[in-house]
Amino acid sequence: MINAVGKADVGKLMKRAFTLLMVGPMVIMLGACAAVSKPVMGEENAVTEETSTGKAAAVADSSDAPDVPLTEDILYDILVGEIAEQRGQFDTAVESLGRAAKKTRDPRLAERATRAAVYAKRYEDALLYAQLWVELRPKSEEAHERVASTLMELQRPLQAVLHFERMVAIAADEKSRERVYRRVGAVLGRQQDRVAAIEVMRTLVDKNKENAHAHFALAYLAVRTDDLDVAVESATEALRLKPDWDEAALFKAGILVSQKDDVEAQAFYEKYLVGHPDSVKVRLNYARYLVDIKQWEKARSQFLQVLKDSPEDADALYASGLLSLQTHRLDDAAKYLEAAVKLRPENQQTRIYLGQVAEEKKDYAEAARWYNEVILGEHYFEAQTRLAVVIARQGDLEGARRRLHEIDARSDEQRVHLYLAEEQVLREAKKHKEALTVLDGALDVIPADKDLLYARALIEEKLGLIELTERDLRLVLQQEPENAQALNALGYTLADRTERYDEALELIQRALTLKPEDPFILDSMGWVQYRLGNNEEAIKYLRQALSIRNDAEISAHLGEVLWVTGDRKQARTIWNEAIGNTPDSDILRGVIRKFDP
Repeated sequence: MINAVGKADVGKLMKRAFTLLMVGPMVIMLGACAAVSKPVMGEENAVTEETSTGKAAAVADSSDAPDVPLTEDILYDILVGEIAEQRGQFDTAVESLGRAAKKTRDPRLAERATRAAVYAKRYEDALLYAQLWVELRPKSEEAHERVASTLMELQRPLQAVLHFERMVAIAADEKSRERVYRRVGAVLGRQQDRVAAIEVMRTLVDKNKENAHAHFALAYLAVRTDDLDVAVESATEALRLKPDWDEAALFKAGILVSQKDDVEAQAFYEKYLVGHPDSVKVRLNYARYLVDIKQWEKARSQFLQVLKDSPEDADALYASGLLSLQTHRLDDAAKYLEAAVKLRPENQQTRIYLGQVAEEKKDYAEAARWYNEVILGEHYFEAQTRLAVVIARQGDLEGARRRLHEIDARSDEQRVHLYLAEEQVLREAKKHKEALTVLDGALDVIPADKDLLYARALIEEKLGLIELTERDLRLVLQQEPENAQALNALGYTLADRTERYDEALELIQRALTLKPEDPFILDSMGWVQYRLGNNEEAIKYLRQALSIRNDAEISAHLGEVLWVTGDRKQARTIWNEAIGNTPDSDILRGVIRKFDP
C-alpha cells in the first residue's frame, strides 16, 4: 500500500520520480531544483540525478514557479500523490498533493490537489486548494472556474458569482467572452440545484445585458434545466443583440420544435431566412424540419434554394432527389440523384433510389442497371430483391420468382421482404390466387406478422373476400392500434365495398389524424365523403390528395365526383391527363368506361 512507504525508500522513490517527471502525466518544475550544496565525496551520482531532474523540469513554463528547494519530503509527497491518484486512491492523493502544494506554493500542485479533492468529493478541501490556485494564478480562468464550481457544490452561489464574474473580466475579447460564457453555462448545467444555477446565470446576465453571449448561455442553461420559456426568451434577446447569429437562430428554432409548436417554428424560420437569405445552415435545418413534418413541397423548395447557392452540396442534391421522387417529379429526381451519386459514389442507397425512379418511369432496363451496381453490403439484399421485381416487370415472372428463391435471407425480417416481393410480382401479374397462396404459406412460417397480414388483406380485397380482409386488418390493429395504413385500408374497404359508411369515416379520421398529409388517406377521406353524399367535402379532400401525389386512382375518384356533380369538362381533363401518365391503370380505365365510354 502507498501509505506504508517509509523514508528509507526515498532514494528509490527519487529515482522513480525522475522517470515520472520526465514521461508521466504531470511535469513539476520547482525553480531551485538544481540549487543544491556542493557534494561531498561519494555523492556525485545523487547530485547528477537531482540536477538532471531540475533540467527536465525546466522544459515546461516556469514563469510563476516558486523558488523552493525540491526536498526529500516534497518529492516524497509529489510521488505518493501521483501514484495514489493513478490507483484511484484519491484521499491519499489529496493529502499528499495538498501538503506539497502548501509547502511549495506551486500553482500546478495546487491545481493537482484541487482535482484530486474534486474526484474524492472532498469539496471543502477542493475549495481550499482551488483558492490557493487562484491566489497563485489570479488571471487563470480555469482556476476561478474551479473555485466557482466548488462553491456551487457547497451551495454558496453568491460567492460563486464573484468568480464567474472574474472569469468574464479576464476574457480579453469577444471570442474569449463567448468561450467563458459557454464554460459557465456548462458548469451550471451540471448542478443538481437547478433553481440556484438559473439564478446565478441571471445575475451574470443582468450585469452584462448587452452581451449576446450571456443571453445565449442563459438560454442554453434553461434548456438543460427544462425551462423552455426562459430559453426562448433568452435566445430571442441574444438574436436581438446579434441578429446575424446563425447558431442562436438554430438554437431557438430547436427549442420551438421541441415544444411541438410547428406554426411558431415555421414562422420563425421563414422570418429569419427572409432577413438572412444566404444562411445555408439555417435553410438546410429548416428543410430537414419540413421533411420531418412531411411538408414535402416546402422542403423541396428550401433544398432547391440551397442548390442555387451551393450547386454541389451533396446533401441538398440527395434530399432534393428524394423529395422529387416523393412528389412524383421523376425527371428532377433522376437529375438530382445522379448528381449526388457522382459526388458521393460510395452511397449505395442513392443507387437504390435511382432504380426506383427508373421503375416509376417504366424504364426497367435502367432500373436493373442501377440495382446491379449496388455492391455487397447493407443495401445489397434490397437491391437484389428490387431487381427480381424488375425482371418480372420485364415479362419474366418465373425468372423473377427463381431469383427471389435464390436470395439468402438471414433473418425473419428479410424473409418477410422476400415473401412480400413474390406477392408483389404475382399481384402485378394479376395472379391474385397464387399471391394469396404465397402469403398463406408465409404466415404459416412467420405467424401473425403484421406486414404479411396487411398484404394478405389487400389480396383478399382484390378477390372479393371482404370478411377475410376485415379479419386480417383487425388482427394488424390488435397489434398496432395506431397503424395509419391499416386504419385507412379498413376504412376505405368499408366505404368502397359495404354500406358501413359511418364506421369507415371513423377509421379514416383516425388515420388522417396520424398522417394528415398522406395523399392516400386524403383520397380515402374524399371517397367516404362522396359515399356519404358530401360532394363538396369529397372534392376538397380529393384535390388536396392529387396536389400531393399525381396518382391514377386518386384521379379516377376525383373525376368521378366531378362528373356526378355536373363538372364533366373538368372530369375529362383530369382523366385524360391521368390516362396519359398511367395508360395501364385498370381502375382509371374502368371509371372512364363507366361514365364516358
